[in-house]
Amino acid sequence: MVEALDEKESMVKDFADEKENHGFWSDLPTELLSSIRSCIVFERDYYIFDIICKSWRASQNLRLQLQFPIDDYSILHESPLLMSISKRSGRYNLFHPLHHTYFMDLPELLNKKILYSKDGWLLVMGGKYAKEKQVFFFNPFTRKKIDLPDLPPDTAFTKFSFSGLPTSEDCVVVGIMNLLSLMEIAVVKPGDDDWEIEDVDFRETDENYPVKKFCISSNPIFVDNYCYCLDVDGKVSVFDPLDDCENSLEFYGM
Repeated sequence: MVEALDEKESMVKDFADEKENHGFWSDLPTELLSSIRSCIVFERDYYIFDIICKSWRASQNLRLQLQFPIDDYSILHESPLLMSISKRSGRYNLFHPLHHTYFMDLPELLNKKILYSKDGWLLVMGGKYAKEKQVFFFNPFTRKKIDLPDLPPDTAFTKFSFSGLPTSEDCVVVGIMNLLSLMEIAVVKPGDDDWEIEDVDFRETDENYPVKKFCISSNPIFVDNYCYCLDVDGKVSVFDPLDDCENSLEFYGM
């Protein structure tokens, strides 16, 4: 019995000496573990990482936040970023699925409404006063701003989209107000003086419009210069924003 206890004590002492001289993987700094974890791509590797030991598993609770600007902007093209907004502070958190969480202070967007985002650009509306409907493009990474004409104050457009980079000559911006059988479509291009607004009433001609109502469920999208809108019942409307919207309007999924 005494020999067994002596042997156990010797093993414990050797273990303590080894830890003191060489250290263990479990003693890695939490910040380093979190940085390693942020580079993991596959789900199975997350599982393996978490079962190494308690300290490695606990590292998932530490979220690194880095402030823009950063040295390498290539990560912005790897995957879409999810943005969350603090309306009080004007701070924007950018969540990257494979890297860190970044934050940006954007006072230019304080009390503004983001209507749509694409290719790193935000379509924004807001002004000094609540009723003002100033519309502009804003790039949060370069802080570049491109103004568009103000929307008329008596309009209530709720769904927006744009076709591509606002620095391109082919960029088209569309705003839609939809109420059952009525649709109001506003179209503008960067550099225009005013929005072109067109009203469509599905009740006027049964021959042209096989639907009596159309309730848009989300922002429209552009495909090959055509604008596609999805309604709550699964129907799709398509129109050419640079043509006569009323005459080019078609419906699918009846």
